Amino acid sequence: MAAVIGAWPQHERFLRNSLSDYGSQELAMVDDLARRITVLAGDRMAEVVQSYRWMCGELTKETLYFKKHDAYRLSTFADADRLVYSNRPYMKQYMEGLLCSQALWRNHSAAFLFFRTNFLSRLREGFSYLEVGPGHGLFLSVAAEQQACAQARGWDVSEESLRQTALALEALGSAHGVALEQRDVLASAAVDGELFDGIAVSEVLEHLEQPREALVSLRRRLAPEGLIFINVPLNSPAPDHIYLLRTAQDARALVEAAGLEVVDLQLAPMTGYSVAEAERQKATVSCLIIAK
Repeated sequence: MAAVIGAWPQHERFLRNSLSDYGSQELAMVDDLARRITVLAGDRMAEVVQSYRWMCGELTKETLYFKKHDAYRLSTFADADRLVYSNRPYMKQYMEGLLCSQALWRNHSAAFLFFRTNFLSRLREGFSYLEVGPGHGLFLSVAAEQQACAQARGWDVSEESLRQTALALEALGSAHGVALEQRDVLASAAVDGELFDGIAVSEVLEHLEQPREALVSLRRRLAPEGLIFINVPLNSPAPDHIYLLRTAQDARALVEAAGLEVVDLQLAPMTGYSVAEAERQKATVSCLIIAK
């Protein structure tokens, strides 16, 4: 927070608001998240903070478009790949900005807390864990570090993304025993491999044209008593978001259409909003689901 406020003093009120109402145990977990982010930023913190500020500007542009057209700017993966994923300088800044947001945005930190306290605590002793699209490795590192975790894996369709995840896990000291594989979840529908006690798919479905099919594939990878953690944002305009979910009912329907049963659902609105106000103004809300 100090690094961001030093470079962007006008953002201080937003940051203070993001951490308001957290209890001491919750703040301790968010502080652990911030520690991991600081480790990944390393001696480039000032540059990462500038990327965060730039990303906030990019998201403001997307929000204005969303308010005007009631739709995301992009609707196909091909467009997102052409304009975002294949643009390496853009992606570098974007990913650095998202790294900061994991602790600084209320809906993102709330998702991390839900993952730790509601999801990981439900998994059996000696659990096997799979994360699809592990990104910076923040969730994957926490899962792998659990004493009850017997094995952890990460899948991603992008070789470069997996390379970045591997570097992140190494920096965090969490790489031992974690297997990373280049796999397309849509091509892994058949139960021809191992099953997992816990599967996480966090902020991935909104990037897909066929999120239901992805969930169907992952359901087939669940062990008989396994659980899946799903974090999908509602009304969340971003440069690479293509699948729009508007309400919690939409998210629940998507999960149930994949043959999954929702056992827990919580809503985490963006900083400065209650759930009701976010719904009225179509502001971003992270929909956090545990299903079986």
